[in-house]
Amino acid sequence: MRVIIFSHESDVDGLFSAAIGLIRYPQARTIFLGYGMENFNKMGDFVYSAVSPNKEGGIFIISDLGLNDNLIDTCKNIFSNAKKNGWQTIWVDHHLWSQEAIDALKPYIGLVINSSGQKCAADLMYETFLPGNDIAAKLASIAHTTDFFTKDQYLTPISELIRYYHNFSNFYDRLSDLAQKSARGILWDIEMQNQYNKYVLLRDSAKQQVLSTMHIKQLKDIKVVFIQSSPYIQTSLFSEEVFQNTQADLAIFYSTEGKVSIRRNNEKIACSDISANLYEGGGHKFAAGAILRSNPVNVESVIHELEIAILAVLDKNKKPNPVS
Repeated sequence: MRVIIFSHESDVDGLFSAAIGLIRYPQARTIFLGYGMENFNKMGDFVYSAVSPNKEGGIFIISDLGLNDNLIDTCKNIFSNAKKNGWQTIWVDHHLWSQEAIDALKPYIGLVINSSGQKCAADLMYETFLPGNDIAAKLASIAHTTDFFTKDQYLTPISELIRYYHNFSNFYDRLSDLAQKSARGILWDIEMQNQYNKYVLLRDSAKQQVLSTMHIKQLKDIKVVFIQSSPYIQTSLFSEEVFQNTQADLAIFYSTEGKVSIRRNNEKIACSDISANLYEGGGHKFAAGAILRSNPVNVESVIHELEIAILAVLDKNKKPNPVS
């Protein structure tokens, strides 16, 4: 049986979700994607090329990819066609889905959605496909620690290696190789160590550069750091350094390609609420992302756009509840 696994390209949760899928289906092909219309159109291209009335059916597994409402029609078209041609689709996710999105996709796919904020995608993959499997359980545990910043166990720097691999033309091959190793229980080896040694030099140089771009602003009772990101810096780990040095409540990283990453230092504000006010935004309370509408090289415009998104949340949170 043919199996294709689509998973998130940017973090340990996406990688280990795919790895758990590979333990269950060793013959599967893994495809790693980001968020947004462009990436979901890529997923559609892969699905349409695999699905044919003249070919046997199979299973599509989607993990750690949330569905924004502007992508409902796109996904409905993709997976209604897949079902019609004998393919089963199982979508496993821990992001917040609207009821509209759930209702629209339910007729065509099996949904495993848990947006409680208590589980990561790898947790759900483990429970859905391999409950009781020792390797899958450990991968889910590591992904949970990484995704929720619990710091309850030692972690290899694999999240930084994922970030480093994004800079290579064969990134998807490298990530698929990591997923295959993880599925066999290999969490670190000599090759990964050699690659990491090269990465560290680039990372430390990049930190000095991006720190020079940092702007700190007080927006009502929220202290915000706006800082340029780098292709050699893993945002979640670096945000901890930024928070330690600035005591800020919120850090927003923006790239020259227009991508935004949002991280928080406390519970004063939810990152997902901010991203909801930005283009193609999505994520969790403690980590979210979006795309800039502003020219990403115009720092003043970028910060202005981000400020508006933050203030909209702060204003909404301060509105009194209507008297019933």
